[in-house]
Amino acid sequence: MHSFYLKTLLNVLKARKLDVSLVFNNSGISEVDLESELNLTAQQLDTISTNALQVSTDRQLGLLVGSSMDIPSQGIFGYAIITSTTIGDALKLMVRYNKALLPSLDVKVLSRESRVEVLIKAPHLPDELKRFYVELLYAAIMRSGNTLIPKGKTSVHLEFDYDAPYDEAPYQQLFGAKVKFSSNRSVMSFDQADLELGIATANPVARDIFRRECDRLLSRDTHRGMVSERVQEVLLQSGTEFPNCMRVANQLHMSESTLQRRLAKEGYKFQQLLDQVRNKLANEYLTGTQLTVNEIAALLGFSDAANFRRSFKRWSQKTPTMVRNEAYVDNRTSR
Repeated sequence: MHSFYLKTLLNVLKARKLDVSLVFNNSGISEVDLESELNLTAQQLDTISTNALQVSTDRQLGLLVGSSMDIPSQGIFGYAIITSTTIGDALKLMVRYNKALLPSLDVKVLSRESRVEVLIKAPHLPDELKRFYVELLYAAIMRSGNTLIPKGKTSVHLEFDYDAPYDEAPYQQLFGAKVKFSSNRSVMSFDQADLELGIATANPVARDIFRRECDRLLSRDTHRGMVSERVQEVLLQSGTEFPNCMRVANQLHMSESTLQRRLAKEGYKFQQLLDQVRNKLANEYLTGTQLTVNEIAALLGFSDAANFRRSFKRWSQKTPTMVRNEAYVDNRTSR
C-alpha cells in the first residue's frame, strides 16, 4: 500500500542527486522492499519521512512529493479515483483512504456554508514533519484534481497554521492565489458547486470493483494497527487516572506480554501511546480551556507542573505558555 508513496519520495530525492540510502535508517526496511506490497506502521512512515527531510534540507519537500504523485502511480487507489462519478466523490475517496496512507494525520471533511473543507490536525507530530505531511496531502489532492478536470475550473482556498515561507511562489503556482499563512488551522476548501462537477472517466461498474479492492487493503491495514488504536481509546476514556500497561491489557482481554508483543509488531511501545494521548489532551486543555498549568499537570497524572512542562517541551518542542499564547493570538485574529 505504501510502495507508491515511497517510490515517489525516492524519485524526488534522486532527481536532486541525494543519498537515498539514509532515508531508511532505523525504519526496518530497505529500498529493495519497495518491489513487494508494503504496509508500514505510522512510526515507520514517520521515521522515513523525517529522514527524508533531513537528507533534503528542503522545507517544501512535501509540496514536491505531493505534486509528483500522479494518479497512475497510485495503483488501485488511482483507478478508484478516476472512475468516480464526481470531483466530490473522488475527494471523499482520497480522504477516506488517507488513514492507510498517512496514518499520523487526523483528516476530516467538513461542510461550512457553501464550502467543503479538508481539515488536517496532527498535534502530536513535530512541526516540520506535520508541515511535510500537510503540504504533501494537499499537493497530492491538487495534482489529482488537475488531472481529472481542467486547471482553474475550481475555486480552491488554502490555509496553513504556520508562518509564510521566504518564497511563496511555489504555493501560488500549485494552489492559486487564495493561500493564507499564519492561520489557526490547516485547511483546504472547495466551493460546494465545484465538487458536483462530473469526471469524464467515470465508470460506476469499474468504480465499485476498485473500491471493493481498496476496502480489502484498508481492512487488512486497519487490522494491523487496531491494537494501538484500541489502547489509545482506552487511555482517552480513562478520565484523570491513566491505567498502566497491565490494566489496559486486562481491559483488552489479553496478557500484558501479549499486548506489548502486538504493539511492538505495529512499531509502538505502551509509553509512546500514553505520551501521544497526554500530548493530545494537553493541547486541548491549553487551547480550549482556562485551566492553569498546575491543574492540567494534575489532570494528566504528573506529580508537579515542572515535570509536565519538561514532558510537554519534549513532545511538541514548545512550552505550555507558548502554545496557550499562540492560541490566544489566533483567536483574536480570527474574530
